[in-house]
Amino acid sequence: MMSEAPPPGTQAIGRALSVLQAIAASSGEMSSGAIAKAVGLASGTTNRILRALMANGYVSRNPKTDSYYLGTGTVLLGQAAQRGFGVDKMIPILEGLHAATGESVNLAIRQGNESVVLTRVQSQLPLRFEQRAGARFPLYATASGKSIMAFSPDCHEYTASLPDELPPLTPYTIRSREEFTHQVKATRERGYSIDEQENVEGVRCVGAPVLDAEGRAQAALVIQVPTVRLPVTRVPELAALVMAAAKEAEMFVPVDRPLSP
Repeated sequence: MMSEAPPPGTQAIGRALSVLQAIAASSGEMSSGAIAKAVGLASGTTNRILRALMANGYVSRNPKTDSYYLGTGTVLLGQAAQRGFGVDKMIPILEGLHAATGESVNLAIRQGNESVVLTRVQSQLPLRFEQRAGARFPLYATASGKSIMAFSPDCHEYTASLPDELPPLTPYTIRSREEFTHQVKATRERGYSIDEQENVEGVRCVGAPVLDAEGRAQAALVIQVPTVRLPVTRVPELAALVMAAAKEAEMFVPVDRPLSP
């Protein structure tokens, strides 16, 4: 059977999105050459895409450095998306969890095999882990990923797709598919997940799923704490707080617009 040809313009749209994603991942500015290398396009093609994106306000150029950064058009899109998905209503919940703990709090979603930080309230304590919205990490190495996968209908398929030996991010990252399966089961039973310095050494995280009406995880709330302030004996205390906050956030999950697949 012959495969259906993609609609006209699909390739151009995909390339433009790749350029935007590359700039977003840079956390700042990128030269056109760096963008071309990151997305695997010729410099001429990349420059044409950049000009089109600039004309519509999605990319801006710094004339001093001749580098590019995301424009105000992306900010407006992001704000509209947050309103549509109820994220703006969840932000006070994150702020309340931060106020109760003094620690950094994330709202993360799933994109494919990664956990992506959607929004964040940063701790103001001198010792803290800096992170940004848009940061992404493997699902198996994060508290958010474990919480989401524990309540996802395709958890078995995702787990089966993992290699027998998982690539480590730190010396503490779980190393096997079997261990991930065990942690997902534990998360499902107790209602919260733990990242034991698996994603960032020196940072312990406690997370809980934000469920939709069908009991599927659409997002996860996560508290991130330096290990010197979060001994294992204190985990149940933070777990109770993050589970209560996640439960409160569930009322703002839209019924017809899933945040995670």
